[in-house]
Parts: sequence; C-alpha cells; structure tokens
Amino acid sequence: MKKLLLAFILSLFAAASVFSATFEEACIVLSPEEKISGDFLQKRTIASNGRSLKSSGVFTVGKGEIIWQTQKPVKNTVKITEGKITTLDSKGKESILDSSQSQVFTLISKMMASLFAGKRSQLEEYFLIDFDGSLNDNAALWKMTLTPRDSTISQAVSRIILSGNLDYMLSMESILASGDSILYEFLNHEKA
Repeated sequence: MKKLLLAFILSLFAAASVFSATFEEACIVLSPEEKISGDFLQKRTIASNGRSLKSSGVFTVGKGEIIWQTQKPVKNTVKITEGKITTLDSKGKESILDSSQSQVFTLISKMMASLFAGKRSQLEEYFLIDFDGSLNDNAALWKMTLTPRDSTISQAVSRIILSGNLDYMLSMESILASGDSILYEFLNHEKA
C-alpha cells in the first residue's frame, strides 16, 4: 500500500513538471517566429502620490522590433529596434534616438533586444533572472523577474516582471528605481 501511495505521489509530481512552463518555453514566447499583434492597456502608477495614469492601444512584436501605437488618451507611436527608438507624436513629428548618441542608450537597446530575442545567454548577460513556471486552472503559466546587472541601468529600472502562458506574453511590469511602476497588459493576441 505504501509503495502504491508513493508511486501515486511521484506520478503527480511528474505530471506537474510536464504541464508547468519552463524557462526555455517562456523564451520561445518572448521571441515569436511570426509577428504577434494585439491590444494593450498601460497603467503607470506614481509612487509619490498613488495616482494612476492609463492609456491603451495596439502593439506588434517580433522579427526584431516592438511597435506600440497608443490610441487613448493621446495618439503616438513608438518603434524599438536593436539600435534605435523612433517616436511619432500625435502631430506627426518624428524623433529618433539611436545607439550612436549614448552609451547608456546602447546598453538599454541591447537589453531590450536580449529580452525579445528570448536567448537565455543574452538574458543572463544583462539580467539576474528569477523564473517560476506553474500550472493554474489547467494552463501552464510562467513569471519571470529580471533585475538589471548594470548599476547605471538599475538606477532607473529596479526590475522587470514578465508573465505569460505557452502561447503569449500576458503582461510586462517595469518597477522604476523611484518606486513608480508601468504595467502593460496584452490582450487579443493574433499572428500579424
């Protein structure tokens, strides 16, 4: 009877590990082979007064770029690639920040590229990683907390918390050194 009970318990642990998300699976979600698009909700919380600012829009991620098109309350577009951030404001004015303009920007650009390349070695180069894969309501979920290794970057961003399932990233929260936070929730995913 004890052997049967032990076998049952071990099979439960084995089943849990099969159905929980792994770090490698999360990395695949972060670097889709095809572009993924959908809607986003952004909530920026100001630590000093507890106020929240909300915006919404659409996003596209994949093939080495991230595009945020904010639709409410003010329209603007931000496109991030490995070496450049391009912003188009509501009046059509474009501004470009490229890696040749700042060493800090170069590092931020590389960190963002490593995040959405989903390559473990690159992520580990730029971040300390805490990963949790779990099974919740019969769905494999994951949560990854990234703490910047670079002291200059950590003066601006304390950590980035990503969560998702085996198909998509569901949220990304940046906790700033000031205590402010920016939370993105990703909804209505589809292949672009």
